[in-house]
Amino acid sequence: MGDQPLAAAGGLTRDPLAATAGLLGLILASNQPTYPLYVWLAAGEGVARSCVVLGAVPLFLGVAWLARRHGFAARLLLPLVGIGNTVVAAWVLGAQAGLDYLLIPCAALGAALFRAGERWAMVTVVAAAAAAWLAIDGIAPGELSAAAYASLRRMNALSAIAVCGLIGWLSPAGPRSSPPPA
Repeated sequence: MGDQPLAAAGGLTRDPLAATAGLLGLILASNQPTYPLYVWLAAGEGVARSCVVLGAVPLFLGVAWLARRHGFAARLLLPLVGIGNTVVAAWVLGAQAGLDYLLIPCAALGAALFRAGERWAMVTVVAAAAAAWLAIDGIAPGELSAAAYASLRRMNALSAIAVCGLIGWLSPAGPRSSPPPA
């Protein structure tokens, strides 16, 4: 495997950034069906509403498909799908669910998946995440209990931290590609 991300070792693409986007797309697509279960375990309510995230599964899978064909498009699409999925889920569950925390890894993807000559794309993604943060702040309160919202906020904050760690782990510049200090 060497310095290549796991997806590149599997033959998805020779572009390590596109390979990272493709692999993250597959991971996020596989995680979406479990989100309603997490909501049920954490909050005990809001499960039916949380199923809205299932609509993003084909889009995340599309990122993996696109990574082999048009790496830049896949790298741009991944954080934008994440932002859209987050806004829709917040609209359905309510702003208090803490879904805005998930915009942090979306912005981190914008910072990690683009090269120096593509800074306009990085700025676009980070600005879209910031705009979505402001939009979520204006979403009307949901209908879940205060205890359910506290649990969801905690769960979504921990999820955001985990996804940021995963981005760093899979990044071509992440810990696996750096030699130990001399």
